[in-house]
This record gives sequence, C-alpha cells and structure tokens, in this order.
Amino acid sequence: MTSDPTDSGPTDCCPDCGRATRLRRLAAAVDGTIEAEHSGSTGVWTFVWTDGPTIEQVRSAAREADPDAAEGLRYIRRFSEDAVALGAVRLAVATTPADARRRTEITPRAVEEFWREVPLPSPCTERERRLVYAVVYQVRDDHRRNWADPDDICRTVAQVGLAPLLRRAGGQLTPLETLTAHYAATHAHPAWRYRLAPMTATTAFQAVRDDPKATRELLVAALTLLPALPEPCDSSAAELRTRLTRMPGNG
Repeated sequence: MTSDPTDSGPTDCCPDCGRATRLRRLAAAVDGTIEAEHSGSTGVWTFVWTDGPTIEQVRSAAREADPDAAEGLRYIRRFSEDAVALGAVRLAVATTPADARRRTEITPRAVEEFWREVPLPSPCTERERRLVYAVVYQVRDDHRRNWADPDDICRTVAQVGLAPLLRRAGGQLTPLETLTAHYAATHAHPAWRYRLAPMTATTAFQAVRDDPKATRELLVAALTLLPALPEPCDSSAAELRTRLTRMPGNG
C-alpha cells in the first residue's frame, strides 16, 4: 500500500557497511519479518514490513535495542491483500446508520489509518474470514489476475457491498439476517447490502406477517424473533404458526 520511490532495495553498497550490518541485525532482532532497505539516492535507511506490529511498536523496540543505529531510520508498514480486505470490511461494518446509503469512505488510506494502532491484523470470526476470501477472490476474478490491488479491494467493498459477497462465500445467517436478506430490497434497507446491518426484529416480523407468499424458512425465522419483539404479538404469532402447519408436507 505504501511505497517509497527512492528505495532501491537492500544493498551493502552504502557509505557505511558496518551500519548496514548493524541495522539488519537490529531489524531481525525487533521482528523477523522486517527488512532493512537502503536508498542509494538519499542515503536513508528504512525498516519495511508487512502487517505485523505497528510502526510505533517497531520504532520503540528499535530505539530501545540500539538507539544509535535507530537514529534517522524511516519506517514503512505495508499491508497484505487480506489485511486490506479485512480493514475495508470492518470500515464498511462500522458505518453509521445515517451514512448507510453512501457509507464511510473506504480507501487504501482509510484502511491504513484504521490499522495504524492495531498490530497483526487478522479475522476474528469465521464470517470475517469468509468475507476476506470473497473480496480478494472477487477482485482477482474481475481483473483476471492472481493479485488484488488495494484500490480495487476497497472499491469492490464499497460498490458491491458486503451482503452479496457474504452470500457468494456461503456465510451463515441468523434468523433475523435471513429475513433481512430476503426483504431488504422491498423495504428500502440498503444498510444490509453495504454493511450487513439487519432490520429491526419488529420490521422483519411484520414483513413476514404481511407476505402471503412467505416460505417455510421465512415463517420459522420470524417465529424465532418473538422474544426480541418489544410488544406481545400473540395473534400474529398464532397466524404464522397456522400458516406453517397448512404448508404442503405437514400431512
């Protein structure tokens, strides 16, 4: 995500080869994934790594381990495709209801800022793992290549939305989410598509009650919402149970 146009990659051809060895040892001591890169044009040394610890963590560890060698160092933390996709997903989910139609800005810069103080970004749930896989797969498939550009990752999450991606990834839905996925479009609820925000239990229940073509799955899902409804719906619940028993296959 972040690049330094002056970087020429690791090299021992620098004014101070002793410092080069010292910095590479320091990089390895701080974190085994860090590379010490030298810019021949500016003479600046940079610690570069992907995902892993935060910049502040690496900076503090380097200064503590060898303050003289760390003097003048630059730090660049890059992010893998999966980390970018996960950051984009979490940014989308975190969008406030008022912004649901256009969503929070989802860009590589926004993702980088999102992870600024978070070490080792990784999915916390099976749903996040599925969404990350779906996002990266979608981008690669759309562009017919085996890598996913950060801009394309963010654009896909922002424009396609999380609900279609989760559906393609085979993610499991709760009863309320099942109802929301079915009725979101007809109830003008774009928050589901873009950030997986479900309807209220009341709205979802009423949608099933008012739908004469509701399937068995939808009726069952609606009945599981009864404890979450703010007011008793005994008559409506009885009606849904009656419709359920009258469906083909109940003898």
